[in-house]
Amino acid sequence: MTRARVSAVFVTIALLCAACDRQEKHRPGQPGAVGTSGSNGASVSDALDAGMPAFAGRDAHGIRVWKLTRQFYQNREDAPAWIENGKPTRQMDELLAAVQAADREGLDPELYSVPTLVARRQEAGRGFLMAKGFAAAEASQLDVWLTYLYLSYASDLTTGLANLPHADPDWKIRDKNADLFTLLRTSLDQHRVGRSLQELVPRHAQYTGLRDALTRYRQIAQQGGWAAVPSGLKLKPGQSNAAVPALAKRLAITGDYTGAANDQDQTYGSDLQEAVKRFQRRHGLEPDGAVGRAVIAALNVPVNDRINQIALNLERWRWLPRELGDRYVLVNIPEYRLEVWDAGRVPLSMRVVVGKKDTPTPIFTDDMTYIVFAPYWNVPSDIVQKETLPSVMRDPAFLQRTNMEVLDKRGNVVEPSSVDLDNPAGYRFRQRPGSSNSLGLVKFMFPNSYNVYLHDTPADSLFARATRSFSHGCVRLEEPARLAEYVLADQPGWTAEKIDAAMHAPEEHSVKLRRALPVYLGYWTARVAADGILQFRDDLYGIDARQRAMLGEALEKMRVRAAQAATLFGTTGRSLPAADRNQPVSIASRQH
Repeated sequence: MTRARVSAVFVTIALLCAACDRQEKHRPGQPGAVGTSGSNGASVSDALDAGMPAFAGRDAHGIRVWKLTRQFYQNREDAPAWIENGKPTRQMDELLAAVQAADREGLDPELYSVPTLVARRQEAGRGFLMAKGFAAAEASQLDVWLTYLYLSYASDLTTGLANLPHADPDWKIRDKNADLFTLLRTSLDQHRVGRSLQELVPRHAQYTGLRDALTRYRQIAQQGGWAAVPSGLKLKPGQSNAAVPALAKRLAITGDYTGAANDQDQTYGSDLQEAVKRFQRRHGLEPDGAVGRAVIAALNVPVNDRINQIALNLERWRWLPRELGDRYVLVNIPEYRLEVWDAGRVPLSMRVVVGKKDTPTPIFTDDMTYIVFAPYWNVPSDIVQKETLPSVMRDPAFLQRTNMEVLDKRGNVVEPSSVDLDNPAGYRFRQRPGSSNSLGLVKFMFPNSYNVYLHDTPADSLFARATRSFSHGCVRLEEPARLAEYVLADQPGWTAEKIDAAMHAPEEHSVKLRRALPVYLGYWTARVAADGILQFRDDLYGIDARQRAMLGEALEKMRVRAAQAATLFGTTGRSLPAADRNQPVSIASRQH
């Protein structure tokens, strides 16, 4: 062996011994180890006591997560969770990998400063013979940051980004808040950090389908999206136009058209007509195969707008309970559709009529407990004031013609001529059972503060329309008898014939359900239906626009925090100071 090789061996042995000695001296609980005070750096307690850091939000959500972070370390006596002896752990790698995949859920990993954290993790892993690691002060602050990251991301997956649904008074469907503190502790103890976050993602078939659609539309965007179809294009079957090839190419990109897009073929043939009809059905338009202003407007929505629309509706699915039940009724208001879900299947689906823009159907959930055959319609007081009384004033025969009666405070029927029209609050108006009753022949009750329910309607012609927002808030059903057969299927004797007889009976009759059936009245403008087809709908009540603005504000705050936190890593081992709470944030000058 040469003298040079002998020297190299001795140098290697010396380095290994020094490394072993350094590890022995910096065991947890010994001076200099992360989580304790010592001459080589700060502890986790020092990082916590420095005040809320730059990566923590100052809103109610951020403050709550920061309190949970402090509680987490207090319960483990300030011992680090993600970094051991200055070295990244497998738990840290799992956390970063899980949050890096946030874009699959329609969330941006950059909002959680993941690129910054991943870069520091990679830098800490470089070195000769042993990992370079983190300096003690940086390690303690990084450990706290990673805990806050886990809790914040877990909260966003379970209750929505920055608790956004609680800021929107129109969304009343709530899930119970998850016990994030226990979730973090058990995931670390059981070495399942990544899996614990994956399990928080909604598992509804409609969520996963929408998530797949997001991936598909992002691929379309990466390939250049789609070119606009000429705005003035109008086509009827059999006509020819130079823009037909452009129409075919546009429909082929989204899978509506599977034929060949030939630049020389300018005839609007049957295959392309079927593609247009499919597109019309997917966008809530009249499927007549004619190309006009509404079809062109839907075709020319930019792909990035569709991507944002899908992400927004994914966010809404995160606001729902993780378990909707084995059986439930789902009404999608902008789609004007009701579906019954049973063990993952949809045995019943139908068109519905929902509330007008000025009398919208509320978004909430409750349990259907009974149905009423041949119901009376007790006219709500606001409708009495706005519609019934003015009609009576114009037409004295209005009540008789509409089969209505008037009751006093005791519930006794009185003569309409005796009603004091200057004091209508002393009376109650109701419509008798019958084919002309505004509720039709049956109503499905899930008692709620809105006095909203599902019911039949005598105005069957409305179901033929593509846009069906005509009610005062209740949901009118296209096929109420079929829904009655479904909910009474477990009660012997309630055959289709008996149900029909009860619906046409002269007297009201209630039937209690043996099992309560959850009803969800929701609002999704992008949804994958039970047949797997992606649906887009117009923003009927302006909820998309309002929540997009709220979401934009929440995202901007997260971007600012992420940018501030990213600038804290200048050189290896640099300290991560707490942010100055009194210093205004300049969005224009933030660094990325």
